[in-house]
Amino acid sequence: MHEIAIRMTKRNHNAFVHLLGALESQGFDLGEILVTKNFEDILNARPKVVLYSFYTEEIWDVEREVKILREKTNALLIAGGYHATAMPKHTLRFFDIAVIGEGEEVIFQLLNTLKKSEFRITENLLNVRGLAFYLKGEFVFTGFAKVDDFTKFPPFAESLRYIAPIEISRGCPFACYYCQTPYLKGFRMRHRPIDQIVKYSRRMRDMRYITPNAFAYGSPGGVLRLDKLEALLKALQPLRKEGRRLFYGTFPSEVRPEFIKPETLELLIKYADNRRLAIGAQTGDEEMLKKIHRVHTVSHVAEAVEYMLEYGLKPVVDFIVGLPGESEESQRKSIEFMKWIMSKGGKVRAHYFMPLPGTPFARCKPSPLSKEMKRFLGQMAAKGKIEGSWGTQIELSKKLQRLIEEFYEEPMSYVGSVNEVC
Repeated sequence: MHEIAIRMTKRNHNAFVHLLGALESQGFDLGEILVTKNFEDILNARPKVVLYSFYTEEIWDVEREVKILREKTNALLIAGGYHATAMPKHTLRFFDIAVIGEGEEVIFQLLNTLKKSEFRITENLLNVRGLAFYLKGEFVFTGFAKVDDFTKFPPFAESLRYIAPIEISRGCPFACYYCQTPYLKGFRMRHRPIDQIVKYSRRMRDMRYITPNAFAYGSPGGVLRLDKLEALLKALQPLRKEGRRLFYGTFPSEVRPEFIKPETLELLIKYADNRRLAIGAQTGDEEMLKKIHRVHTVSHVAEAVEYMLEYGLKPVVDFIVGLPGESEESQRKSIEFMKWIMSKGGKVRAHYFMPLPGTPFARCKPSPLSKEMKRFLGQMAAKGKIEGSWGTQIELSKKLQRLIEEFYEEPMSYVGSVNEVC
């Protein structure tokens, strides 16, 4: 009988695979945990604790499952992830405990403490940093959990079959106003050492990595360290010779446009197998780039596209439409830029702005899409020239706005207070 269950999904798979590795490396017996993507398995097992991790966009689906768990089990429910960190009080409307911050050490201490207390919330939890819960009716926050060195934990558990792309870098210095990553994981990039990356890549058929900016490996984040990048890619070559493929700078990662230069592309062509690169343009309007704190220019994106095409790489360029403060003229500039990218043979992915808790744009409203933008997106999607889920994201954005308006709270953040823009 399993007393602990993990509700794994397609979206939280990578996070839980890493956390299982962290638990095992600290001595926790993973045989005690039921890990499943089948919700019915959890209902049948009737565990004493169920662990969830989710994004704010998933909260409604999670709520439905939690309601069923409350009706059919007596399990203690624990939530982690971006939503729990940014909106712990809202999370505790449905869960018993919220994990705040980086979870590798918290989850180990939390589970051991709960086992000793027979899975009850007691004062012993006050000694575990990184938790929010109610104790005797009072809200308790034990502090934001920070992991000084995430690389001391393996990316996955040795005893389990679960594998995920390896997180090789954590944190981002650019602090785009719409993005949760730097506010949860810090403004300085931290990197997994090369020997670890090579060691754990041996368990992968296709080598893929998680990083907010693949070409910034080895740097604090804002500068290019070509020597560090080449050292990593070169070290992975023996694994390629064994038949593994190396995908670098593409899903589930991307590359900032100003880091795409002839010298970085030459490394990619020489050492990696992918012939696509994902980059974020977000808008074709120079002023909007400044407003969203993107810290690159339209020219950087155009140069990146030209360089990639020159080297035989297909650019996959992300745009966010409906950004706060975006005018019809701003949208027209994005349309023209998207047209130019597609005329060159690049691929465009369009997304609709969604306010996310824990970001400077959390309480900002999206701008309405102009008739021209709606017509353009529809026509290009019909022709297969634009990818993305902007249509469904419009309704999701409205739901997020209502949620944040009703339940807004000051977020718990790695960097301290988050400066609100709106």
